[in-house]
Amino acid sequence: MKPTENLSTNTEAVADSLAAMIKKELTTKYSCFDAYLNPSTSDPNMINADDRMKLVDWCYGIVDHFNFSRETVASAMEMVDRFLSTPSTSVDAAQVSDEALIDPSKFQLLTIAALYTSIKINEKVVISSDLFAEMCSHVYTVDEIEDMERTLLIGLSWRCHTPTAHQVGMLIVSLLLPYVDIPEVTWGFLMDEMRYLIELAVRDYYFSTQRASTVALAAIFNVINDTSTKERRELLGAYLNVMMECFDFDHPNQIAAARSRLKSLANPKIRVQEEHGDERSLDDSVKTFKVSNRSCF
Repeated sequence: MKPTENLSTNTEAVADSLAAMIKKELTTKYSCFDAYLNPSTSDPNMINADDRMKLVDWCYGIVDHFNFSRETVASAMEMVDRFLSTPSTSVDAAQVSDEALIDPSKFQLLTIAALYTSIKINEKVVISSDLFAEMCSHVYTVDEIEDMERTLLIGLSWRCHTPTAHQVGMLIVSLLLPYVDIPEVTWGFLMDEMRYLIELAVRDYYFSTQRASTVALAAIFNVINDTSTKERRELLGAYLNVMMECFDFDHPNQIAAARSRLKSLANPKIRVQEEHGDERSLDDSVKTFKVSNRSCF
């Protein structure tokens, strides 16, 4: 299959879909713009960005094992981030949200339940809660996983179809397609690199408070800037700038900040530092379920 066969050529329909996604991400019911982690805290009992990153990596290991899309992890973490940053009218959900920020075991369970839910929503094959419990070395029971799933969905008012950065990115690239004549291999490379950068962004807590469209634009701009010839950079950049004027994207300064952050994540030296960082278990009370950059099967 040619890479561009994954893109839509119906420009009008794509533009309408992109506008609808942007409108949806701007509503408070589908947004996560408020930070819920305190990066300056020195309290060892508080959940931090590194803990979140380790769980994202664990989730990536699960979906890779089953040949699922890594976008499923993006959807799961979006639910976790929104649940923890949004006040809930449910007493149970509000209590779980408060506890998850100071209880590593609860934070793990919330993330597991979100991944379990995301797989059911986004994948054609569903993993049973029994298998999920087994993959977690039975640290959590089937009932605990299913109860947390219900609490999560109630806390989100059952809103679990927020646009992902990859979905937005594919629409943006689709709008570029009719106006830019570049080889198929270049389109394929652009989309692959965009996906890779977006997957990096999911791991980084900073991007949990950024709009999906901001992450998508930052990834596309960075791929174009780092890999294209001067002529192609100018052509693609010009069309992207026009597109930014036609849709309700973030301010260019916000896009630039996201680009800078994303570029730092993609720097090999910085990645090596992350991989050799603290390897402590997220839940030190449960030694059999260590969250790291490996899956826990």
